[in-house]
Formats: sequence, structure tokens, C-alpha cells
Amino acid sequence: MQAIKTRYKKVTSTRKGRVIFLSVISLIFVAIAGGIWYWNANKQGIIRDQLESAIREKSAGLYRVKYNDLRLDEVAGFLSVSNMTLRYDSVMFQRMKKNKNAPSFLISLTIPTITVEGVKTTRALIDDEIVGRKVEILNAEIEIIYTNAGKDSARNAPTKDVYEQILGNLDLITMDTVNIINARITTRNFDNGKPVVSFTGVSLSLHDLQVDSLASLDETRNLFSKALYLDCNEVKWTADNNLYRYTFSGLAVNSVTRQLKISAFSMTPTMGEEQFVKAIPTQDDRFDFDFKNISIANLDISEFFDERIFADELNIGSASFKIYRDLARPRDKKNRVGRFPHQVIDDIPLPFNIRRMKVSNGFVEYKERNHITRKSGKVQFHDIHATFSNFTNMKTVLGKNNIMNVKVTSRFMDMAPLNVDWTFYLLDAKGKFKVKGTLGKIDATKLNSLTEPMGPATIKEGMINSLAFNLSGHDYGMDGTVDFRYEDLKVTLLEKDDDEPGKMEKARTMSLLANFIIKNDNPSRKDSPRIVQAHFNRDTNRSVFHLTWKTIFRGVRETVGIKK
Repeated sequence: MQAIKTRYKKVTSTRKGRVIFLSVISLIFVAIAGGIWYWNANKQGIIRDQLESAIREKSAGLYRVKYNDLRLDEVAGFLSVSNMTLRYDSVMFQRMKKNKNAPSFLISLTIPTITVEGVKTTRALIDDEIVGRKVEILNAEIEIIYTNAGKDSARNAPTKDVYEQILGNLDLITMDTVNIINARITTRNFDNGKPVVSFTGVSLSLHDLQVDSLASLDETRNLFSKALYLDCNEVKWTADNNLYRYTFSGLAVNSVTRQLKISAFSMTPTMGEEQFVKAIPTQDDRFDFDFKNISIANLDISEFFDERIFADELNIGSASFKIYRDLARPRDKKNRVGRFPHQVIDDIPLPFNIRRMKVSNGFVEYKERNHITRKSGKVQFHDIHATFSNFTNMKTVLGKNNIMNVKVTSRFMDMAPLNVDWTFYLLDAKGKFKVKGTLGKIDATKLNSLTEPMGPATIKEGMINSLAFNLSGHDYGMDGTVDFRYEDLKVTLLEKDDDEPGKMEKARTMSLLANFIIKNDNPSRKDSPRIVQAHFNRDTNRSVFHLTWKTIFRGVRETVGIKK
């Protein structure tokens, strides 16, 4: 969660993206206006001088624009600009930085081709208005450089100010269509030059574009247009610690249908398991996540471009979560009180309110390498289907309903049905939550792939008939009932073989003692079912899942007769 939060702060400011885009569009319209205005006198030199002067004035001397050729057919209303470049003046930037009025980002822009069709020249000359049919920008290369200087202008630039910047001395800009096709956008940090994010295959289509004072107040418009279609082939970046690579692919936004779709999102480790463990100073989880066919329905597009996500439903068509941990590494000493999942939702810098989120066809694997056996065991959950309701961090919503429910169905080890219901009390001061669930019938000997490396123990015989739990937890502990039904349970405890390193052998004395203590059945022929009231004090260095598992395990352990 922290990695995502950190990356979000650096990368995904949608308002910043909006202002950058509008700045680019603004420069293009300056080119159009300058070309039309001065072409009438047939003075190419004046056109170039006036256009460059307009860009310098508009950017307070920070930017310089150049191009190879500008052509205008007044009769047809056609304008083309080839090989336009926009570069910042490093001397001016340092001067602005010294005066503490430097922008938070710089733009470097190369556009091979800009074409404008259907421009009504008379209105541009007489009425100070640009009215046209189509603007097309092909294969643009845009570099955005985060300067970490001055105020974050992107967060202090309301739409009404932006439209005034775009218009300049004009009264109106209107276009039937603006198409940006196959653009490439990269971002990097100014201080160290390191790349941050890259966007490839970006295409944006705006329909019925109108820039004026009235359009800025029209809530049915997004980026001043009645219809917006955004596509991006791929977005990718690497974590600051170089441990993970993040990738979005097939991103599409449609303002007409109010949908956002993503073909896939992955969080992939940059190293294998052994390398990862060696690269970190303390014990930690190694994540490998992969989501496919993500869609958001009935998305509020205007809120989305204002850095808020309001939607009816988010669907994930398939999801894979793989987690690996090596217990031989020392643990850190962090106190994780207040860091349960439903507590850190409030820390996400992107406000969101999604009424329902659904995950289909999910898979979860937790792989743990034991510090004694040095072998790995895997706990797997197949065919996961999960539904989240009231998934939000908006305090205005939480004031009316602060309960988030998560219902999960799955197959434990692909052998038995496991159903779990979570109830999270969002923003609760003590991190309150509840969890209840049931596990179906399973042959206990089938679990030796877990118990031998992680126990270490071998289950010789036994049938688990059912497991049911109903627990309540908080920051410092958990209480509840555990109902574990089984029969004919027999185990063999294992210990290291002194003669063969890495091999385990039967701990004869301890196994004999264990089977003497263990109650083979619940219920037995003579006694009614044993239902345990389980309690566990939380290790504040551990997660909510550790707390839940340890409480269930304590209930199971006491049911079979092991008190310590």
C-alpha cells in the first residue's frame, strides 16, 4: 500500500495531466491564431517572429518554439505545421527558481505533424474567434520533467484560469474534433534525470470542443468537449527501491458511456525469490500481482479529471496474488498499529467512492520458507469470487455509513469450499472489524504439503469434516468462537536429521507424546462437540491476516487438546 501511495504522489496527478494537456493545446492554438493572423500579409518572417514571440510571452520567457514549415490555404481553411518543437530555456528556469516562482514541471515537446482543417479565416481576423472542423496531431513526443520547485501550479490552476490562458486575446475557440494520435509521454525528475513513468500509444479524441467562459461552466463538458475518448497502449514505471515494476496496458476512457477499462495491471518483482530476500535488510513479503479485464461502470468523468473517482461499480475479470516470505530473515521492529487495510484506506491520496467492487476468477498463493526446515510451503486459494460494498474513503459518505462488507468464496487448496465474510468499520479509532467463515470437508493428509515444511509435522491419518469461526478483532487482539470438527487424527512430529542436513526425520518421543495428548475426534462417541472460545493478543508488528490466522489456529489447537 505504501509503495502504491508513494508512486501515486509522483505519477498519477490527473489534474496535473489535464493542465499539461491544455498547455499543449494552448500552444497549438497560438500557432493557429498566429499563422492565420499574419499570413494575410504574406510575410513568412513575421509569422515566425510573431509565433515565437507569442510563445515566449505566454510562458513568461520560459519556452522557445521552432518548426520547419507552416502552410496555410485560406480558401480551403487548411493549416499545417511540420516538425514543431517546444523547449524550455534552462537559463530562464534557473532565474525563476532563484526567484522562487519556478513551475513544478517543464515540458519538452516534438510534434512531427499538426494539421487543421475547415478554419473560418474571416472570423479569426474580424471576430477574434477560431472556428474550425478538425485538428490532428500525429506521433507527438512529450517529455514532462518534475522540477520539485516552487508551488505545485497544477494543483492551483482552476479551469476558468486555464481557458483564459488558452484564449489569450481571442474570444472563442471551437472545433468539431481534436485528435491526438499515437503520442508518447515520458516523465522524469529534473534533479537526477531518472525516468519516472512512460506512456506509449496515447490517443485522445475530443468532439465538439469549445473554449470560452460559458464552456468552462458547462458540467456536461470534459476538457471543454462534449465527448472524450482516451486510449493508451501501456503505462509503466519502476518503484524507487527498484524491487517492483508496475504496468498498465490497454487503458481506455469513454466519457459518453462513462466507462474506464484497463486490459491488465501487473505489479512484478524485478528479482527472483533468492535475490529479493538478499536485497532487503529485514523480513518482508515479495508480491507478484496480476489483474486482467478491469472496468469501472458509470464513472463520473468530470470528477475523474479532478482527481476523484466516483463510480457505481468496479469489476476485475481475473486476479492473481502471489506472496513469498522467508522466515530466516530478521523481522523489522515497526509498530503496525493503525495499519490494518481498512485503516490505511484513508491514507490513499485519491478520494474515491465505489458502491460495489467485484473480483472474479481470483487466485491467491502464500508461500513461506521455514527458518528451521528451509523448505517452502504454499497455502493456495482457487476460484476466488469477492464482492466489496461501500468501498470508499470519502468522509462525507462514511458519516452516513462507515461499514465496508467483503464477501469471499473460494476453494482452499483447490480441495474444499471456503467462504469468508469480513465486516470492516472504516475510520474506527481502534481498527474494529469482524470475520466469520466456514471450511468444508477435506482429507487431512492432503495438507502435508503445508504441515511438513511449515509445521514441521506429518499428518498420518485424519478427516477434517468442517471448520467454522466467528471472530471480532481490533488493534490489539481478537476474540471469538472456533468450531473444528474432525475424526481419526494422528500426527508425526519432525525434527532435523543430524546426519543429513536439510532432511527431516521423525521425532519419536515428541510424536508419541503428541498423539497421547491429541484428542483423535471431535465430537467423540462419548462427548458433545467442543467449541472453543479463542483469544489472541496481537503481535503489533504483524498484519490483520496474521492476527486472524493465529486466532483460528489457537482455536484449532485447543480443540485437539494442545493447550500450549
